[in-house]
Amino acid sequence: MAREAIEAAGMTSKDYTVSSSNEIQTVVQAMAGKVDAIYAPTDNTIAAGMSTVAMVANKNNLPVICGEAGMVESGGLATYGIDYYQLGYMTGQQAVKILTEGASPADMPIEYLPAEKCELTVNQETADTLGIDVSALK
Repeated sequence: MAREAIEAAGMTSKDYTVSSSNEIQTVVQAMAGKVDAIYAPTDNTIAAGMSTVAMVANKNNLPVICGEAGMVESGGLATYGIDYYQLGYMTGQQAVKILTEGASPADMPIEYLPAEKCELTVNQETADTLGIDVSALK
């Protein structure tokens, strides 16, 4: 979906992957000079190594758009992501249906958090480091 949105906006994308946290610094350094920004989707390896991603990206003036707020708090620039509290609330509503109404999980539809429940999270310190004015986003 991210690739489709990028291409719809008239931009191109490049894929970079890591198979372990040991590769993060090298891969992010390899992006320098080849990309204008990094999109880091929610991924356990990248999330755990986000401080390394941010350190290398910020040194190379590469903004990192993240898949979730915790990654922004670890140095990414911004995300427009799900509200985990709301997601947990929805999950609790499903549990109530199962436990008190006898609903079958196999028969329940997959539910998604609607876009209007997503939250913008911006790391002002990272924005300042990169010289990006994010005041219009707030």
